[in-house]
Amino acid sequence: MAKLKKVPADCTFPQLAVVLDETRFMASLQAGLGPAFDGSTIRGIKVQRIYYKPGRSCRLTFEAKIRTASGAKSAQFYYGKIVPEPKPASLFRRAQHAHLVPPRFGPPVALLADLGMVVWAYPNDPNLPGLALLADRDAVKATVESDPAAFGLQVGGTLEELRSGVGKYVPGQRCGYRYRGIWRTPEGDHTVQFYGKAYQPGFGRGAQDIMVQLMATEACRSSRLRIPRPYAFDAAADVVWQEMLPGESFAKEASALDLEAWAGPVASALAAFHASRLDLGPGLGLTQELEELAASSAKIERAYPQFAARIASLRQRLQAAVPSLPPVPAGPVHGSFKISHVFDVGGQAAFIDFDGAGIGDPTYDVGRFLAHLAVAGLNSKAEADTIAAAVERFRTAYRAGVPWGWPAARVHWYTAALLLSSQAYKCVKRMAPERVGAILSAAEAWFPAA
Repeated sequence: MAKLKKVPADCTFPQLAVVLDETRFMASLQAGLGPAFDGSTIRGIKVQRIYYKPGRSCRLTFEAKIRTASGAKSAQFYYGKIVPEPKPASLFRRAQHAHLVPPRFGPPVALLADLGMVVWAYPNDPNLPGLALLADRDAVKATVESDPAAFGLQVGGTLEELRSGVGKYVPGQRCGYRYRGIWRTPEGDHTVQFYGKAYQPGFGRGAQDIMVQLMATEACRSSRLRIPRPYAFDAAADVVWQEMLPGESFAKEASALDLEAWAGPVASALAAFHASRLDLGPGLGLTQELEELAASSAKIERAYPQFAARIASLRQRLQAAVPSLPPVPAGPVHGSFKISHVFDVGGQAAFIDFDGAGIGDPTYDVGRFLAHLAVAGLNSKAEADTIAAAVERFRTAYRAGVPWGWPAARVHWYTAALLLSSQAYKCVKRMAPERVGAILSAAEAWFPAA
């Protein structure tokens, strides 16, 4: 995310000015943690991510550098949530009654009254009961050893030298962990690696069911579509265990990504998914995007009124064009298809995070991916002709893989709409107004005025 420098003038949580001032934030955190901090002192704070929703809440993750009473140096990771008054006190009371895991330092949850913020010491998260399991290597070891067959391992072995690391943590929503270890059997040792993902209560089962169903499709059996193989599901913790793909997300190297070379394979795999027959719940499409477009546009205009006229003009053109868009049949929709959800697995494009998959408008995924491609081009300063060539390769490969071909007007509509409703709106949540103009220009290029 863009490095935060200052709080917007109309910020609905002005206390964020303290959060962005390390000295003041350290003092507030030290006071809030109180005597339970056992004589340790906070020597520094690094804010990692801020998720700002004007008027509703602000979630943030940060690491506190700690000097213990004995003089040793350490650190503690935190999840903080700011809510409007008088909610912080009631949120804190509820948090105290939840199941909490003792952290390395201080209390598992604390109220910073002066900031209207409740903070949870990792691995505590009020909405992710399985996070403590993922962070406990002994508990993970016991889970695998209790049912090795579910993980594709030989019965009778033990899991040794287990290492773990956080893949991605979105506070209050989801968290994934990577694991590597040795599966030791009488016949010998084998390197194993797998992935665990914690969900909000009630959401893990659906995610597991989608992956199991996908693995049974002809697209996956024929290797035209590569996804992580699902292993086991822990219903009590809402944790899904699955294969850890032996590759890296393209987002890690977005600036060096050969867009032209990969656009075709990615499009072919996406087409294989869209052409599959799946029994899923409702997915995203025009109705949902129109609602999101209206809501997000209003929030961007309020946060950054200097862009209001351009946003209103683009939104009106998009709304007026809906009746004339070419139709496409309903089909599987990933729902969050973007560059960071595409992996290079030995030269093959693989996809992850089908949690929001459903039956809807397949071209939603196409527009979402092209919107991310446009932003990746802005981030990496890729030449315009490189982006254009990548889009053309994507179009050619996708059109060849689905019965409905390439409904250009519909694809262009979704690309522009999602650049506005998703990419530009992220600038509000991340307080990065300097990016809005370039993203709007990209959206206007995809859907220009007549």
